[in-house]
Amino acid sequence: MTACCLLQLAMAAWVTLSILWAEMPEQAWSKWDWAFKVILFSAFIPFSIRSRVHIEAFAQVYVIALAANFVPFGLKTILGGGGYGTNLGLVSGNSGLAEGGLLSTACLMAVPLALFLGRHTQLLPRYTPITLGYLAVALLAVATAVGTYERSALVGLLALGATMFVRSRHKLRLGLFILVTAAFVAVLVSDAWLDRISTISTYQRDHSALTRLLIWQWTFTYAIHHPFGGGFMSYLINHVALPDGTVQFARAFHSIYFEMLGEQGWPGLLMFLLLSVITWIGLGRVSRRTRHRPHLVWCADLATALQSALAVFLTAGAFVGIAFQPMYWYMIALSISLCEYVRRVEWAERLAQPQSRWPQRAMSPAAVAGPPAQLPPWRAPRPNA
Repeated sequence: MTACCLLQLAMAAWVTLSILWAEMPEQAWSKWDWAFKVILFSAFIPFSIRSRVHIEAFAQVYVIALAANFVPFGLKTILGGGGYGTNLGLVSGNSGLAEGGLLSTACLMAVPLALFLGRHTQLLPRYTPITLGYLAVALLAVATAVGTYERSALVGLLALGATMFVRSRHKLRLGLFILVTAAFVAVLVSDAWLDRISTISTYQRDHSALTRLLIWQWTFTYAIHHPFGGGFMSYLINHVALPDGTVQFARAFHSIYFEMLGEQGWPGLLMFLLLSVITWIGLGRVSRRTRHRPHLVWCADLATALQSALAVFLTAGAFVGIAFQPMYWYMIALSISLCEYVRRVEWAERLAQPQSRWPQRAMSPAAVAGPPAQLPPWRAPRPNA
């Protein structure tokens, strides 16, 4: 039972307790029905995912299941281009993986895991076609993120490249991969994508960006007067006035941080930040302790991959309201499983070493052999007659 597990359980209890003062109780229960299960299941995962095979199998299932959604989207983007609000995957509508902000963030979080599996998989044969297949999955994930035309995807892509490069042990190889990916993106994007991304620097004139800033301001003011938040779906009561005189009602938070603050208040935001910081520090500690140990190098690479995935979520998520989506909580659970695996391996290695901390003095062969053995009377040699 680690500090992260306790924070997960505390979060599950807090989101349930916040229903008591929810601004919109009926709608709050509908979100609690799936968010509570996600948090509780992520707290359970480290108790069942314990070995290297378990950890890799979890990562394989996660990446391959997600690839079913972004591989078609990525291929269509390469062949014909993407578009903002365009459904090119398996899911239609504007929720779940059909929503561009969630899909692009999930895709970029899967990139470092796919590259890790291509390098260290044991469940699949390490043949060149398998490695190239994982590389293709990573590139299609990037293509999907770019094809959504989401500005948060660009932020996440920059965070992903910077984190992977800083934490990598093979900077030359990774730098070449980043350059190839950048060239791939440059060829892939169109003028419409550039026009959409350029609105980042002119947010005052962009209706969507300006509305987000006003919603964040409203949420902060609301949290000052309601420190415990307004429960799930509390954004339904917000309203902001735009410079042109129009009033916007019930606009989503569009940020994991303001989503936590508006729905779960300062306690929920504090638990969320503590969980992220403790997990990041734990992964860094695992990476430092295992990167120079041949039988645990895979742990160092997985720790770096998970840090890169968290960096994407914590940066791109600043502009998307996806705080309770499974991908973040499952990465936390996988990080706990990895840290505990390394702890158990190190504990077993310490038990196998000599217990004394003091250096032993050199001893003569006679002292090592000990006193001569005393034979029992019935085996003692008879004296000569």
